[in-house]
Amino acid sequence: MNSTAAGPTATETAAAAPESTAYSRDFGTGLLRTRVTGGTEGDGDGYTWVRRPGPQAPAPFAGPVPDLNALIAAGDGYRHVLWAPGTVTGDGAGRVYRVRGPESAAGRLLHHGPDDGLADVLRGLGRALRALHDTPVPPSAAGALQAAPRGLVRFTDWLAGRSPEPRAAYAESLLRPRLGEVRMAALHELCERIAADGDRVLCHGAPALGSLVPVEGTSPGSADMLIGEDVCLAPWYLDLGWTLGELVELKWYRGDSGPAWPRLLSALFEGYGRDLGDTWPRLAALRVLLHLHDYTAYVGWDEKNFEKYTGFVMFLLDL
Repeated sequence: MNSTAAGPTATETAAAAPESTAYSRDFGTGLLRTRVTGGTEGDGDGYTWVRRPGPQAPAPFAGPVPDLNALIAAGDGYRHVLWAPGTVTGDGAGRVYRVRGPESAAGRLLHHGPDDGLADVLRGLGRALRALHDTPVPPSAAGALQAAPRGLVRFTDWLAGRSPEPRAAYAESLLRPRLGEVRMAALHELCERIAADGDRVLCHGAPALGSLVPVEGTSPGSADMLIGEDVCLAPWYLDLGWTLGELVELKWYRGDSGPAWPRLLSALFEGYGRDLGDTWPRLAALRVLLHLHDYTAYVGWDEKNFEKYTGFVMFLLDL
């Protein structure tokens, strides 16, 4: 379930493309809306992604960060993944990205499963994240960086009973009896650890597979990664755990048991230069539960989804 990308929970419409545009697609939820256009010769065979907070989004995108392009340049130059910083739309609410593909890695994995090219992409993403995290942040930029990404704020507000969406509030009332006190305590402890961790680095904030755009055509192992909407100062493991959680969720959602999925995770960790140790099941559970929250709050209540996703979270928290 991916409520923030082209996935099974995103509402999607195939727009009639104007004559000058070879490709046009709109998708999203009450949290995030995305329009992808391009693919024409005059457009440089590239694509334009325009992303905006959805009508129910509880917070805007992160504000512009001074010299962000210079800060993330350290992560560029890798053969497989390049950062794609967005420009602010005229109304200040959205972001415009120029990338080299029309479909996210989330969509590719959801519909076709993993492949060797995506292993190279995940390795490149790991390298790019490590370079980003190792980048010194000057005081001029540090003051503009938020202390926590919007997704983590949504999650902690939800666990604390502060969700502004009635459906999500109802789901939270069922969460504690469903998961039990021990598992709920583990989630609260993780959130408290992230909030209290003083070792903060420059983070992407939400390195989702829905923001990772594989290059179309002759470079199957290359991709662009959208960045800027959630950039923040946070512990390094928050970024790595975010991507790990989405890979774990998609593998489970598809019911795949082949060896290609572990290769994707190994490639991510190999590129980053370290793994998450024993913390990985809790970080994965956080990401899966946030998807459940976002589906419930911004798409609709579904009892079967609630039972299915919380059951998977119980499995993760018991590892």
